[in-house]
Amino acid sequence: MAQLLLIKNVNTAFKEVDDVVGFFKDSHRFSEDEKIFFNIQKVEGYTREALMEFSKNKKPDVKQIYKLKVANRWTLEEPEQVAAWKHTNGKWYFLVEDPKHMFTVKNMTEQEKIIVADKEATTFDKLNALAHLECKIAMDSKNMVEVMELNK
Repeated sequence: MAQLLLIKNVNTAFKEVDDVVGFFKDSHRFSEDEKIFFNIQKVEGYTREALMEFSKNKKPDVKQIYKLKVANRWTLEEPEQVAAWKHTNGKWYFLVEDPKHMFTVKNMTEQEKIIVADKEATTFDKLNALAHLECKIAMDSKNMVEVMELNK
């Protein structure tokens, strides 16, 4: 079994409830202080490593992109450098705001949280529930500006 450590309350350090702060093994014992500030979501039937691999596949490809100030000429100026990410639709977008915590389960219903913690639930039901383990990059409208030159 794996465990997700989720933000319980919003404060100056933690901006959004249900952001995933970490992936932990079943054997990990959380401190009383951690239990005050965080919710612990058990995920039956998955190891920490399997859950991390599952989440890695949800994270978009992020690369540094460069804009040359003068094309085809030598210059002493540094090129402009920004980050971009590739959406599942195949298009590239500017990465304006990189989230502090990459994943969230804020769209997972209470019933789906029960399903992922249930030893008797089917793998199909768990995968459907885990579909709501979402990467936050695409959820921020500031990160939805296309890099037109890369999408030609």
